[in-house]
Amino acid sequence: MNGHPMPAGTPIARAAGRWLQALTPEQVPAQALESVRRGMLDCMGVLLAGRDEPVVGLVCALAHVQAQPGPGLAPVLVDRGHAAVADAAWIDSVAAHALDFDDTGLDGHPSVVLAPVVQALGHALGVDAAGRRCAYLAGYEVWAEMVLREPDKHHGKGWHPTAVFGPVAAAAAAAWLLELDAVHVEHALGLAASMAAGVVANFGSMAKPVQVGLAARNGILAAQMAARGVTAAVDALDSPKGLLAALSPRARVRLGGEPGFGHHWRILEHGISVKRYPVCYALHRAVDAALALRPQLPAGREIRRVVVELGPLQAQMLRQDLPATGLQAKFSAPYAIACALVRGHLDLQDLSDAAVAEPEVAALMTRVEVRPLDQPDLQDPLFSVADRVEVTLADASVWNSEPVRRARGHATRPLDEAETREKFMACASLTCSPLDAAAHWRRLSSD
Repeated sequence: MNGHPMPAGTPIARAAGRWLQALTPEQVPAQALESVRRGMLDCMGVLLAGRDEPVVGLVCALAHVQAQPGPGLAPVLVDRGHAAVADAAWIDSVAAHALDFDDTGLDGHPSVVLAPVVQALGHALGVDAAGRRCAYLAGYEVWAEMVLREPDKHHGKGWHPTAVFGPVAAAAAAAWLLELDAVHVEHALGLAASMAAGVVANFGSMAKPVQVGLAARNGILAAQMAARGVTAAVDALDSPKGLLAALSPRARVRLGGEPGFGHHWRILEHGISVKRYPVCYALHRAVDAALALRPQLPAGREIRRVVVELGPLQAQMLRQDLPATGLQAKFSAPYAIACALVRGHLDLQDLSDAAVAEPEVAALMTRVEVRPLDQPDLQDPLFSVADRVEVTLADASVWNSEPVRRARGHATRPLDEAETREKFMACASLTCSPLDAAAHWRRLSSD
């Protein structure tokens, strides 16, 4: 390889700055706004569920949280004090990702970065719901412009896309809310490029939600610094020595060409996928397959062996073969499939340390084999063309699930309003009374 060629075309940050300066909520298609509304609602639900997780308390201890509101402050964890907007977004993002139950898209988790940013900064600035959703879309479209230029999936290289693209997307959203002009947007995105970091090796540990939360915090800080005159290179994203090139050791990323801002909405093409299970999204299709197969198995059956077919990049993300904790189990194919087959569900209560250690599930875990299927989905190469589960019983009979190409809740198979509310209420009820959970739903769903 001779390295990355010099790019030709408008730098991403410059094109984004011009686009963001002219962007108004009225330009956004209704379908895009509805996707954002659902994503933000889902994010707030899982935030409520995760706000008592130990990692959240540890992060809160590092931020200055005060009881009373004040100028430039934003609510923390919905109703647990106030903090400077960057810290509030950091804490809320950590809480919303602590259970790994937040939505996915663009090879990452867009809402868990963007929703806390636009809620915190939008609150402090007095921006209405339409403006917050428009800011979210600004961030989503910048994220899409970056991630879709690379044919080699970042997870496979060890990068966590949410943590490396999230700061730049968050900076775009914050810059729009702060009404920065085109030049200051360029600086904000360039600064965020130097604040991007996060690795797959930390999946299954507290560091994963922390690196996601730092993406939200750093995006706001980048926009705030740009607003005060801190400068950065206009090509920090897409020069041969910029962020995208650094993330592409095989030099296959497309650095040149005109960005697509204003020509089409990427959110209408790629959307937001809502999780039905509180585990890594790489598992969701296989869990759907296992749950659909379970009622077909004979009563009282003894399972001798389970084979799970999924893509090699999915398998790489699922780092935990025999997890000992609930945190590890979120990234374990043996646990997720064993839980689905034994219990008939995979819910939040199944991710406690005690649930992972339960003897019947723990025994079946040892009989689950992951078989990488090297047939990528051409529309989403991070995944196989479809996932499948095969169960062999003690009598040697073999039972096969139907192949599952899209998990329920995927952008092409979205949850309806009743299902969205059901998940929200189940999440909120973990830390709220039923009356408070219902009140949060009414306020947030109408916002």
